[in-house]
Amino acid sequence: MIQNHEELAVVRGQLRRAEDALDSLHKDVFDKNARNYAVFAESYVDVILQLRTEIDAFLGISPPQVEATERNGHAANKLSDAEMQALANGSVK
Repeated sequence: MIQNHEELAVVRGQLRRAEDALDSLHKDVFDKNARNYAVFAESYVDVILQLRTEIDAFLGISPPQVEATERNGHAANKLSDAEMQALANGSVK
């Protein structure tokens, strides 16, 4: 959960990198194989939605997320601390 504006800036950077990664995947894969794109994009979409939820909660747009949301009947994947750190550092491709 975001506690201050410094953390908000970090999460916004993570969101930007996740969206850029999804955009790159879309450019490279979607036209060639939309099914593969949908499969590959799912984890990026989950991360993007999770980060947007955290930003919205901090800004008072929506309540904080208590549990993992469900998509298509499956619990959404939560990122580990290491994965969040890698995303923050821009080392996730």
